Amino acid sequence: MDPIQKNRFRIEEKNSQPSYYQEDPYLRNLGKESNYESETEVRRPVLSFLFWSFLIVLICGFLAGGYYYYRQYQSRPDTIAQKLLDAPVDKKSLELLVDRPYLPPDSINPKLANCLNSYYERYVNKAFATCEEFLNSPGTDEEKSIALTVLGVMFDEAGRYVNSIERLEKAIQYNSKNYFAYYNLALAFKHSGKFEEARRAAIRAKEIAPNDPRIAVLNGNLYQSIGDPERAIEAYKEGQSISPNDPTLTYNLAISYLKQGNVAEAISEFQKVIQISPNSNPALLSYGHLAGIFYQREDYDRAEFYFREVIRLKTGDAKSYYNLGLVYLKKKNPEEAAKYFQKALDSNANEPEIYRYIGEAFISMGRSDMAITAFKKAISLKPTDVDSLFALSELHYKRGELVDAETLFSRIIRLTPGDTYSETAFVNLGIVLDEMERYGEAISAFESAISLNPKNQSARYNLGLTYLHAGKPTMAITELRKSSALDPNHIPSRLAIADYYLENRLYTEAIAEYEEAISWKKELMEPRLKLADIYIQTQNYTAAEKMLLYVLENAKDPKEIKLAHRKLALSYANGGNGSLSNRAKEEAFRAAHMDPEDMESKLVLAKILIDSGSLVDREKAIDELTVVTRSDVTPSLASKAHNYLGVCYFKNGEFKKALTSFQTAIDLNPSLTEAYENKRAARAGYEKSLESKKRNYF
Repeated sequence: MDPIQKNRFRIEEKNSQPSYYQEDPYLRNLGKESNYESETEVRRPVLSFLFWSFLIVLICGFLAGGYYYYRQYQSRPDTIAQKLLDAPVDKKSLELLVDRPYLPPDSINPKLANCLNSYYERYVNKAFATCEEFLNSPGTDEEKSIALTVLGVMFDEAGRYVNSIERLEKAIQYNSKNYFAYYNLALAFKHSGKFEEARRAAIRAKEIAPNDPRIAVLNGNLYQSIGDPERAIEAYKEGQSISPNDPTLTYNLAISYLKQGNVAEAISEFQKVIQISPNSNPALLSYGHLAGIFYQREDYDRAEFYFREVIRLKTGDAKSYYNLGLVYLKKKNPEEAAKYFQKALDSNANEPEIYRYIGEAFISMGRSDMAITAFKKAISLKPTDVDSLFALSELHYKRGELVDAETLFSRIIRLTPGDTYSETAFVNLGIVLDEMERYGEAISAFESAISLNPKNQSARYNLGLTYLHAGKPTMAITELRKSSALDPNHIPSRLAIADYYLENRLYTEAIAEYEEAISWKKELMEPRLKLADIYIQTQNYTAAEKMLLYVLENAKDPKEIKLAHRKLALSYANGGNGSLSNRAKEEAFRAAHMDPEDMESKLVLAKILIDSGSLVDREKAIDELTVVTRSDVTPSLASKAHNYLGVCYFKNGEFKKALTSFQTAIDLNPSLTEAYENKRAARAGYEKSLESKKRNYF
């Protein structure tokens, strides 16, 4: 019963889990002999010290086996890597190196130099004051043009584009050859969305300073902005011919190639950037792009090299640590991957997105505690980060920490009142509250989701299930039918209604619902298996056989095939036709041997072997039951197995063994009433055998 996962392109809903499908009902009613087993509820067993010791040894063995399985399969790096996102790319990483103001570095006039230096040192208020003061003092028009350019740049950076354009145009009036003014005027026009005016200003700047690489960059960027990549590339190449060692020009040219899909040329230009200026910001960005390109090409050695270069230039970069972790997973080195994921987690990244990536990585590696730390870091950076809140709440839910999940879903609802996030959070909150058996609150949550969107099919479906759990079947069926009406192809809604009828032995209604589900989706095997259950319970063995043979011929899921063999064996065994006993055994053998770890199928096989009355079959049953009793099974299943063993020993005349087996069955499940009856019968048989020995003695 997983909550709906926001922004994951899929919706998971809680499933109705009727006992008739999850647990074979005929394990509770295998035959007509009432002294074999009980239909009463299971209670916690009372075990002897020896049994507990044996059980602890078994558990330790299975834990060790489970850990080995996890290490060998679940933590296989190639499996984990498939579940994770590819190397994340900075959202701005495909942007050009653009929009940087362009001003003269200094001036021989001390007052103008003070204006420029105040700007470069980011003393904005001081720069405004000193530049305005300079404009009111004696100076050349060329110098005042520069001061006006500085003011225009500061207005542009503040987003006050009208004021910026006004100052820059006035700067041009003072000095029509001031290409700094034209350059920055082009930027101001671009930022205000006036691309044609920006292009004309850039062209004028180029006419004044044709050999300035910064102006070549500006022209190329403007062509990119208006969607003309070919002319942009021409502009960058023209700038390269003037200044072949300009890393910004070369980097922007590489980005243009990459946007066009010309990866080979992009790689060449990125590598030129690195050769020209190996420790510059353009080089840092180029290393990142090259790493991403080679990662996508599955050239993990080169990807690793370039990611390491990024870290060399930008120590503690969380993205690169995360990406190196992915590379090591691809290279099947999970230990090294975990080390870099940890470094990413310990870094001081200021983007919540990267911590979500790290959290997902830790989840895939089975380290949910570290994942929680990562998600919490993301939320601490951005408390309104709904994606991280959903990820953390989902993780708490999967860990069974329902109170934490409830708190987070409630927080999302408060953060996003009335939107789709809130709608999803209401459904998830309802699912959590339903599992906590707080049905009234769960119903209110689902109704809140429906009030936001009356066509929310998932809310209707889950509301119907909650009504079932709350003991309100009429309202449940109403909501489930509404769910089906919203999405006729949503089979779980139909199956939930059918399951309710089946559990309450309303067989006619259940048959109608299952058959309707099958008519919508013929490839469904689950309703066919349940129909077979109904037919067996109503002793319509011919219909059960027909349904199960269809499953065997068409099912692809091994579990469904195994269940079909098991149920077919029971149908043949319970049919009362002695000629079918061999077919019952054959089907039971198939079910048991399809999955040697399925102890329920072994129990069915043992019961059928016992019922055959053959001494040879009883010995086979003893072998099967011995395997069950030595396996890590539930106390209920173990109790039934010991009860069956006792029946075998009783029929073989081994009354002392029978007494021991029946007593063990009682210890495991004190509510198994048939074991008490069988024990009394075994004691009577044992005492009778003693009487016979006494008569023979005298």
